[in-house]
Amino acid sequence: MFVRKLYRSLVYRSRIFFEDRYLLWTTTTVSVGLYGLGDILAQYVQVKKRRMMCLDTVRSGKVAAAGFVIGPFIHYWYKYLDQIFPGRCMRTVTKKVVIDQIICSPIVIALYLYTTSFFERKTVKEINKEVMPKSVALYVAELPIWPPAQYFSFFYLPTKYRGVYDNIISFGYDCLFSYVKFDSELGKDSSKKEIENFSKNLQGKVEF
Repeated sequence: MFVRKLYRSLVYRSRIFFEDRYLLWTTTTVSVGLYGLGDILAQYVQVKKRRMMCLDTVRSGKVAAAGFVIGPFIHYWYKYLDQIFPGRCMRTVTKKVVIDQIICSPIVIALYLYTTSFFERKTVKEINKEVMPKSVALYVAELPIWPPAQYFSFFYLPTKYRGVYDNIISFGYDCLFSYVKFDSELGKDSSKKEIENFSKNLQGKVEF
């Protein structure tokens, strides 16, 4: 009885975070937290593989800052998309998924890479040289999962839940983002196989 009352109380109180006046901050906070946590997990894999000596909390802070930029973007993106394409019929949802994949995904990837590189104090030339190969690799890596996940989102979820859903579904990619940004050799002499090996380590070798 107590557990049921506690559960109902938590559910009721959590609704406030999805009210219009708090929704932007809810989405941004979740984005900051999961991007930072994703980087910590990516570092943990590298520590286990002895490619890092210890966790770099400063780096995780830079990644979390990227979440502070990306969170507001996806918050307003989904509101705008639903205003332009209201409804949940197959044709409308398909339009949303295609537009989201063509426009939103590249922007999110670019925001991540440019923001983290900015905090590394790299020059514009250095950033641009790094962004192209890494953004292509990240974009290709998310194609098998992201469109199906967005079909579910656009069919079944109210707009106010999409930002948090986006962050939760993309958590595994947050880890991959950190690996590709900081630990991979993309742009030098690495290949797609390097990313695949990291994904396998992330799935099968991380033991808490």
